[in-house]
Amino acid sequence: MKFISSSNDLSVYLDLNIAKGIPIKNISIDTRTIKKDSLFIAIKGDKFDGNDFVQEAFEKGASLAIADNKKFLKIRNKKIVYVKNTIGALKKISENIIKKYGGNVIAITGSNGKTTTTNIIANSLNNTSKTIGNYNNEIGMPLSIINASPKSKNIIIEIGAAKAGDIDYLSRILNPFIGVITNIGNSHLETLKNINGVLKVKSEIVNNIKKGGYLIVPNENKKHLNYWKLIRDDINIYSFGMTKSADFFASDIRVKREGMHFKISSKLIDKDIQIKTSLEGEHNIKNILSSFVTHYCLGNNINNFALKLNSNKIKNVRQIKSKWLKGSTLIDDTYNANPDSSKKSIDLLSKYKKNTILVIGDMLELGKYKKKLHKEVGEYAKANGINIVLGFGELTKETIKAFGKKGIFFDSEESLKSYLINNITSKDVILIKGSRGMKMERFINV
Repeated sequence: MKFISSSNDLSVYLDLNIAKGIPIKNISIDTRTIKKDSLFIAIKGDKFDGNDFVQEAFEKGASLAIADNKKFLKIRNKKIVYVKNTIGALKKISENIIKKYGGNVIAITGSNGKTTTTNIIANSLNNTSKTIGNYNNEIGMPLSIINASPKSKNIIIEIGAAKAGDIDYLSRILNPFIGVITNIGNSHLETLKNINGVLKVKSEIVNNIKKGGYLIVPNENKKHLNYWKLIRDDINIYSFGMTKSADFFASDIRVKREGMHFKISSKLIDKDIQIKTSLEGEHNIKNILSSFVTHYCLGNNINNFALKLNSNKIKNVRQIKSKWLKGSTLIDDTYNANPDSSKKSIDLLSKYKKNTILVIGDMLELGKYKKKLHKEVGEYAKANGINIVLGFGELTKETIKAFGKKGIFFDSEESLKSYLINNITSKDVILIKGSRGMKMERFINV
């Protein structure tokens, strides 16, 4: 069951007169995914205008379409709903769904760890809907809301930002009971300029949390923590981290072959909670901590969190480990990259006792700091004992130069693939990472 199953529901959430009784089984913005009785929403993008594909959508089985090209005003077709702006229509539908929804809304933002944290929270709670994939912008987030179940007790939504105002726009729609900021790092510096710009845009969520609700934040930077505390005095703020200064912190950390064991400690709980997880790396300890605090804020039995986490194999959408070329170990971290997530990946890779190889592509959208930040990643890899770094992309020349003798730069896809095929052995652990635009996954199937 979804919030919209017919034109009757759509009419309510869009507040328009729409022909009654038209079935809606799913919602799509791409004619390639249209099925029988789909609602097609025509979005105008940089490369394509969905309005040009309305007829194709009907031919493929769509039962209804929302479009914003004025030509549809002249076409009297009860199956085409004209609006001034389809993205605005998505906003209105999702806003009205949230207003009528009676459960808990949890919003997750931050520079890294949003999707993993969303998945952990969803897996630790019963009767929950969550973000579809990484649908976390002004188009994707409303689609995640529309596709949620009205019977869910919790809706957990990831929200992302590329520029100032993005988090405010999305979190205003959500008006969450709980807001989580996973971390503040160097991301989208081309538009956000510096770390203070990142802090400000991620913190836009704070003003949109329900009065009496909760804000969950990292305690790594005391200035950031004080900044958040000064924004609101009518919500509850809890911090998480790796030291006792946090409201909830990790202790007794042990790295195991199958993952990690550690305890969650706090003055706010009667006893430490023992965690066993297949996830790896300190960054995932923090993701688990913020998820646990969410569980605590909802007033749930905190022991259930550990039971759920320990019994479920949480799928890490990043850093997927598998056997690879000639029996080597591959860590697929090709989804995306920024300087902070790259350093976290280096931390993870450095824990392996085998020969460690980092294959890294350019980190994009870093503005005037791009060369400096690529150099820092090379220095960090060297300082943390990575054996070999292979660079692909113009900016990784800085990474390779900083790493030193065992760094190799490749100026073509073919030369890097050839190196991997001819040099990888069973003794190697290889981590591949780069920004989405670099399509580093192309080096996995060599």
